[in-house]
Amino acid sequence: MGLGFAEMPLALFSTLAPMGAGAFLVLALAFSVGSFKPEELKRIDKLTLIPFLFAVVGFIAAFFHLASPVHALGVFANTGASPLSNELVAGCIFMVAAIVYVILALTGKLTGAVRTGCAWAVAVLGLIFAVFTGMAYLMDTIQSWNTPLVPLEMLTFAVAGGACVGAMTLAFAGVSFPEEKTLGMAIMALTLAGVVLGAAFACMQTFAVSGMENYVMDGAAVVGGVVMWLVCAVVCLLAAGAFNIMALKGKSASTFATVAVVLAFAGILLARLVFYATEFSVGLAI
Repeated sequence: MGLGFAEMPLALFSTLAPMGAGAFLVLALAFSVGSFKPEELKRIDKLTLIPFLFAVVGFIAAFFHLASPVHALGVFANTGASPLSNELVAGCIFMVAAIVYVILALTGKLTGAVRTGCAWAVAVLGLIFAVFTGMAYLMDTIQSWNTPLVPLEMLTFAVAGGACVGAMTLAFAGVSFPEEKTLGMAIMALTLAGVVLGAAFACMQTFAVSGMENYVMDGAAVVGGVVMWLVCAVVCLLAAGAFNIMALKGKSASTFATVAVVLAFAGILLARLVFYATEFSVGLAI
């Protein structure tokens, strides 16, 4: 069985949007522990557009999944009862907060504690959105997705991808990570936790499918068909972590951080496609 290319719009959404959301956590940490000159803060504020665009492109991709995008607003009617509706609400709240933050940043309205507080608010809302994105797949009818590993996977992907996007944003702004040692160590911890746990949760969720079986699918065969792609996803994630750490050590920070973002995107996207390819309906279970 091949990858879940039919779900590419959702795969792109659940890759790009959490990466953008997670990047705001790095910005919040930067403003909390970093010591920046006024001109550095201005550059960071302007480049806040980078993580925001990751999230925007992700949401745009999600609309291509809808047969009729004009019906998207109907999903709000089931808020509180439907995991999908809850995901959409969480995503909209995060995006509204992110839009306000970016507007304030681009117009130079953010200062001192206000900047830090706003960044943390957007970061927390972004991580909540990532968790709700994973929870949208928890349903009794699809046993391969009905596991706490799925929201944990989405949260750690947001942290892993966000650490790379955030580091790239700060590097483009001219931040010297060797001089900002506390910040560098904090982002390094996020990077390691994100890529290692993200890869582990993805592997655990995928290989659990090998023990499932129904009248039309054999779990072991399905996993066997995607294991190569899962390995590629893990390799890309670990490589992204390695390049991001090199960037944090100050070695061509902008270049290495950009490579880390590309690798993180590839790794998370492959993991998401593997996820969709291993869908198992309990209604057909033996």
